[in-house]
Amino acid sequence: MNIARGLLRLWVVVSGLWAIFAVILAYEGIAHPYVTGRGYYVPKDISFARQQAEIEKRAAQNAWSNYKINTPDGFTYSMTGSSGDDAAKRVMAAIGTINFAKEPVMVERYTDDYRLLEEGVTRGVTEQIDLSLPDSVLFVGKSEPQDVKTKQAKEVYELASKARALVVSKKRSEAITGALELALLPPLVVFVLGYLLLWVGRGFRAR
Repeated sequence: MNIARGLLRLWVVVSGLWAIFAVILAYEGIAHPYVTGRGYYVPKDISFARQQAEIEKRAAQNAWSNYKINTPDGFTYSMTGSSGDDAAKRVMAAIGTINFAKEPVMVERYTDDYRLLEEGVTRGVTEQIDLSLPDSVLFVGKSEPQDVKTKQAKEVYELASKARALVVSKKRSEAITGALELALLPPLVVFVLGYLLLWVGRGFRAR
């Protein structure tokens, strides 16, 4: 009886079954990678107010800081000021402009920032627009003209679709790599250990 040949064939069969199991286990992650839902909003362009604050900060004798300001619509802005109230006043004065920032802000679902956006919808100051992408929405001020909403939805859709494609591609690649490691590494370890055990066993054979 050839034990080595029998064990090798057993290893081949078990390894093949294990590889099939690994592929089945990883299929969902490869075919449909999970991507966290995202919300987008286009803030008002407050760059001029921010620049003015920086100029005043350099001339001020006291210490100024950078503050995170949440506006009533749930949008978040970053502004320098001598205090939180000062920064908030600067933001509120600046968002009265009709100009929007060039780049939208992305917020992941299940975060505090996303909940702030949802609260704006609940209060009726903003509305949520479906971007026709899985779990991707746009938040806009309810009082904004319809042409502004349409323009933002189109621009953000293009950005969101590209961002989602990159995330899906990365997650799919990670899932494939994980599946290959799961399918190949355990059988390889078993093969090496089996070979070593057989090699040790041959040392005990009588000549």
